Amino acid sequence: MRRARLPWRIVASAVVSVVLAVGLLVLGVFLARPTIRDATVQSLMSTVDLEECAASPETWGARAGTLTIHAYAPDGRSSNPDAPPLEPNLREGALREGHLVREGGEPTVAVVPMAASGPCALVRLRFHPPGPAAFDSVVGVLGLATLAGMLLAGAGTFWFVVLPLRQRVEELSDAASGVGGDGFVAPDQADDALGRIAEVLASSHVRLVEGRTALEQRNRALQEHLAGIAHDLRTPLSSMQLALEAMAGEAEGGLQREARRALADVVYLAALVDNLHQGARLRHDVDVSDGVVDLVDLAARLERRFAIVGRHADVEVGALLPDGEVRVACAPALAERAIANLVQNAVEHHRGAGNVALLLTATEDRFELCVEDDGPGLPPEVRASLEAESLLTDEARPRGPGLGMLITAEIARRAGWTLTYEALEPTGVRARLTGQLERR
Repeated sequence: MRRARLPWRIVASAVVSVVLAVGLLVLGVFLARPTIRDATVQSLMSTVDLEECAASPETWGARAGTLTIHAYAPDGRSSNPDAPPLEPNLREGALREGHLVREGGEPTVAVVPMAASGPCALVRLRFHPPGPAAFDSVVGVLGLATLAGMLLAGAGTFWFVVLPLRQRVEELSDAASGVGGDGFVAPDQADDALGRIAEVLASSHVRLVEGRTALEQRNRALQEHLAGIAHDLRTPLSSMQLALEAMAGEAEGGLQREARRALADVVYLAALVDNLHQGARLRHDVDVSDGVVDLVDLAARLERRFAIVGRHADVEVGALLPDGEVRVACAPALAERAIANLVQNAVEHHRGAGNVALLLTATEDRFELCVEDDGPGLPPEVRASLEAESLLTDEARPRGPGLGMLITAEIARRAGWTLTYEALEPTGVRARLTGQLERR
């Protein structure tokens, strides 16, 4: 099963989310600095002992480094002679608002109202708030904690959500590519959107298999029907051919010409019927290599058959064959049809007297069979079309003069042979079949 890499959009989204979260965290910390200062004042005030201040206001106060704490009466005067003056605006604000007031800057000064009257009614604090270094430390710690939390959350989401989801999607992809095939594996049909897709794929697979089975049955029935037609026509066509051969041999003049023309039509019709039968088998994926045939015996039989036909067309058909057997892996009926089409094509398209030869040679592991004629030849564009067209393409004609050559080319291709056409000098065509011998 193919595993895709993590899409770059997910990675980019995760990076942008982390950067945005850290940026918002830093912004929030800086916006919270006033609140942090107020919290610092409240923390310092929790250590103030007002009873001690009321007992001896003349000496009450505190000084520790940059921190100073002193008490004042509502009018802003302090009983402690060491106390600094109280800022009027802070005093008025504290009395008016009734809660902590402060002014920014470095250091920070804050006034907290503690009582309605008395020498300890107002408490003034002067201190340095946490500096940038402290804020940087806070931001760093919070940032690392946030980043770690997001990474853990992202990893958990990816491991427990994204990976299972991606695995299910890949299973659906594999199942979709195998719908209708023998290796189809139905994916998990959970009660969700992906499960419904899996259910549709499974039902589609069942329909395709049923349709394929029905189509194969129809194809078999069609093959049997065509085979029956070919068998039924073979006997009367053979009888008609024998009768016309006898008539063409005995008749003279115009009657002989008509008998020869009728004989050529019968031979063509018999070949056409067999070509239609074998073409249907090829379209239905018949196994061409199912069988073994001896090319020497096959070529000898074709020489005898077409020698009779050629004699009535003033064409001499001969063969030059090696001694012994030349065995190749091919269904006998298909091999005979392929080579017979080449010989018949050479005889039929010969204008006037001439020759057609079957030449068979073999080496230790290969054979070469040539069908040569000294007829008018084939134009280059026709030779190119014979080598380019296929029986299974839409451009290939299902019937007519070109069917036999297309069937020969298709049989050769499936048998692993090579079929080429060459122009001969001064006229003529050589059709060459080459391929491997049967491995014993």
